[in-house]
Amino acid sequence: MKSRFVATAFRIKKRIVHDEDGSVAIEFALTAIPFFTLLFAIFEAGMVFFASATLDQSLNDAARYIRTGQAQTASTTVTQLTKSICDKVALLTNCTNNLKLDVRIYSSFAGVTSPPVTNSSGAINTANLTFNIGGAGDIVMIRAFYVWNIMSPFTTGLSNNTSGTRLLQSSVAFRNEPFTS
Repeated sequence: MKSRFVATAFRIKKRIVHDEDGSVAIEFALTAIPFFTLLFAIFEAGMVFFASATLDQSLNDAARYIRTGQAQTASTTVTQLTKSICDKVALLTNCTNNLKLDVRIYSSFAGVTSPPVTNSSGAINTANLTFNIGGAGDIVMIRAFYVWNIMSPFTTGLSNNTSGTRLLQSSVAFRNEPFTS
């Protein structure tokens, strides 16, 4: 009886070893996880760079609004300017609450500096932000900051701070036109 059991087990083993049914499914299962992970990481990187490009363009539009004196004439607030930027930017979730602006005036272009806005953990320190759109002929720098939460654990190379997020930022420096208030 024992030899019959061994012979049956040997036949079953031989059939399993030489049987190729389902091998494609197993190979796909082994390669699918890395493939889709890489695909998702590429997709997320593309989303981050697209959001950054749209932030740059909307900030340029906001800078033109300030530079031409329209913002000063309309007594634009930081909330209104943030909403104006968020209306034009793509892919930033909860943009009006998460987008932070820093608008400063300077006496010369040589004096334009970019003071740090993040703390040691990478969070935006709103106490360091100001909002002064200046007057005619003033040199102004406007900066926008948005913390993008990285979704994929495999795109940690996108992170540019210690909290594992990416700080999207854009800035424009310009001289206001000689508009009349």
